[in-house]
Order: sequence, then C-alpha cells, then structure tokens
Amino acid sequence: MRILAALVLAISLLAPVRAQCDEIDIMNIELCKQVMARMFCKSPQDFNMVAKVREGLFLLSTFYANKETQFFCGIGGGYIRVQGREFRTMTHTIPYVFDMKSKCSVVNYSSPDCPNSSPIVVCAQKTLDEQSAQDFWNRPIPDLLDEDLKRALDDLNATKPEQPENVTPEPPKQ
Repeated sequence: MRILAALVLAISLLAPVRAQCDEIDIMNIELCKQVMARMFCKSPQDFNMVAKVREGLFLLSTFYANKETQFFCGIGGGYIRVQGREFRTMTHTIPYVFDMKSKCSVVNYSSPDCPNSSPIVVCAQKTLDEQSAQDFWNRPIPDLLDEDLKRALDDLNATKPEQPENVTPEPPKQ
C-alpha cells in the first residue's frame, strides 16, 4: 500500500514538469517549422513533425527535390541547426535569441530565394494570468482611466448610506 501511495505521489509531482516540457517542445517545433519554411520559401503548414528524436532534436518532413524528404532540426545553445536526413551535406546553423520575459524566440534569418525577410517570432503559450495582464496593458490609457473612475464611483455609492429625500409624510387617512 505504501509503495502504491509513493508511486502516485511521484507521478503527481512529475506531471507539472512534463506539461512545461511539452509547452517548450511545441514552441521549438513551431520555431523549426518557421525557420525551415523561410529556408525553402514555403509555408510552415508544408512541414510535418515526424518524431522527437531526443530533447531539442526533431525530425520533420516536407516535399523537397521531387519527393517527401525528412530533415533534422535541433534547437539549443542559442542556435537552430537544420540538416537533411538524406542530404547530410546540407546543413544550416542559425542563431536565435530567447526572451525569458515574453517567452518568445526571435530569429533574424532571410533566404535569398524568399522575399520575406522580417524577423521570425515564436512565443510559448501564455498562462491565463499572463494573458489577462497582457490584455490589460494593451488597452488604451483613457479606457483604463475611465474604468478606474467608474469603479471608484461605484465603490463610493455602495458605501454611502441611503438618505431619504425631502419627502413630506402624508396625513393619515380616516
């Protein structure tokens, strides 16, 4: 019975860590797709995740050179490395920056074959608290001030005791 309880406790303690790893993996896979799309001047939807080879190394596939071709994409140490599974001589190493505050990776990469040269930005999914804070600060300042004023007036009206207006009592009916 104690072994079962210890096993359940161990699994429950590891579950949140696993969810966080999945969030980072999802962001890294999307980053690989975006970078490879820029390399080959394709859409990120043209790339499919085949397998996670190990931590930070993924196998993706796309239609390239008249056939379905697989590529390794490794992310870590500030670099993204892309190498063809069949075309091993085709290797690209691209630097990237990860911003901890915004949980976003930024890649400045352009390919001569592709006219799009804007930075590639991929962000991890935000928690509900982070999203609500971002939504709050992205609103115009006059809206924030109006909301604060309305809240203050509502609080003032809620604490003020109701006073009867100048009402003259009616004489009793006989």
